Amino acid sequence: MNHNAHSIGVCYEGGLDIRGQPADTRTAEQKAALRQLLEDLHQRYPRAFIVGHRDLNPAKKCPGYKNVVQEYADLQP
Repeated sequence: MNHNAHSIGVCYEGGLDIRGQPADTRTAEQKAALRQLLEDLHQRYPRAFIVGHRDLNPAKKCPGYKNVVQEYADLQP
C-alpha cells in the first residue's frame, strides 16, 4: 500500500554499520534533532502515529533501529 498520500516521511542519513547491515548509527545530535522535529509535528498532528519504514513494509530493513513506536511512545496518539 502506498502511504505517501497520507503521511509525512522523515529520514535521517545513516543506518548501516561498517558491514553494510542495518544498525542504529544515529549520533546524539541526530537523535535530539529527530525528537525535536517529531515533537513539533506531534503538536501540529496530534492524532498521527509515528512508525518506522519497516512498520509499513516488512521487506524494508530501515530504519536500522527496530523500536520506533516504543522510542516515541510519549508522542503517539
